[in-house]
Amino acid sequence: MPFFLLSASSSARETATEIFIYSNLSVMALFSQFFHSKGFSSVEIGILMAVTPTLSVIANPFWFKRSSRKGGPSVMGTLSFVSAIVVWGVFLTPTFESSLIAMSLFAFFAVSVIPISESVVVPSLRSKGKRFNRARAFGTICYSATALISGILLSRGFVIIFIIASVSLLTAAAVSRTYPSKRILERNESEMDSTPLPIEFYLLVLAGVASITVGAFGSTFLPLLTSEMGYDLSSAGFSFSLMALSEVPFLFFAEKIIDRIGNTRLLLVGIFATGLRWFLTSIAPSFPVFLLFQALHGINYIVVYYSVTNFIHKNFEENKATRALTIYWMSTMGLSYLLGSVLGGVLIRAFGIRRMYTIAGILGMVIAASFSLLFAALRTRGRFINR
Repeated sequence: MPFFLLSASSSARETATEIFIYSNLSVMALFSQFFHSKGFSSVEIGILMAVTPTLSVIANPFWFKRSSRKGGPSVMGTLSFVSAIVVWGVFLTPTFESSLIAMSLFAFFAVSVIPISESVVVPSLRSKGKRFNRARAFGTICYSATALISGILLSRGFVIIFIIASVSLLTAAAVSRTYPSKRILERNESEMDSTPLPIEFYLLVLAGVASITVGAFGSTFLPLLTSEMGYDLSSAGFSFSLMALSEVPFLFFAEKIIDRIGNTRLLLVGIFATGLRWFLTSIAPSFPVFLLFQALHGINYIVVYYSVTNFIHKNFEENKATRALTIYWMSTMGLSYLLGSVLGGVLIRAFGIRRMYTIAGILGMVIAASFSLLFAALRTRGRFINR
């Protein structure tokens, strides 16, 4: 391995990890467009896209437990390598039923690549006195570049997104070998901290689930929306690229922003902006305006995600943080994306895709207002101290 990946004073190893795991995530976002090209209905696409969040509920606890015993880097490498191989099953299967089986196999491994990898990256950076937001920003930049390149090359065939996914995952597996193997659970189960997690955590997760459900619906069916609006095949790739790029300004200043306004207020901003974005998207009169509205993504998912994970890593010891991250990833990547994909597909068939984006946008803004009132009431009663 190159020395700069092994250097204790460098964050190159952690940055490389973020780059390649998010490069893979970028092309996974185009799977709905791939399934659409096969002639699957919106309900079938919703079911296929819901496989990943459904298995997240099972896979994340399983792989986090394995990580505790075998070491995060080892599990990260296994997940990345196996995912790089089984992703080709998704490409090769011709029918809905066989695609469902292939997606299930792929998702069981792939869904935990990012959670497990970041459970390795964040402590590794903090042990070096470095911040996670910069490494995460490079992951976002690569996500954007990969989405842009994929969108442009789709005219040559959807095989390109599977090649990119495979290469990204194999590289992430190679980088995992540069981390020192470390077990989180050094003690007996009876010696571990089993105290309940605070109410602040569960309220932040609940708000995050509500927001990410609305966001998941919009992101899952965005390729279908661009098709409905008559935009070019590459428009979805351009949209995802801009969406990712819009996260970079926040990530470079995330720590300062969160220190200034706090986790809760930041979370509420992200929830409201998610609703506003989908409402505006539904009434966009042209593709340039449509694309402009996708820049609001920079204060959507990343803000919600960062506010909750920052709370976890700053307030909990390593073992308790692992427990909290398991709950968070199960809830958001599981429940949120399951509802966003399956329920979204059914509602689109019933009401139409543009109308559902309008409804989702209004719902997101209502959720933000509701949680704002809830947090204010709890803070007044002294039951909620987090800003």
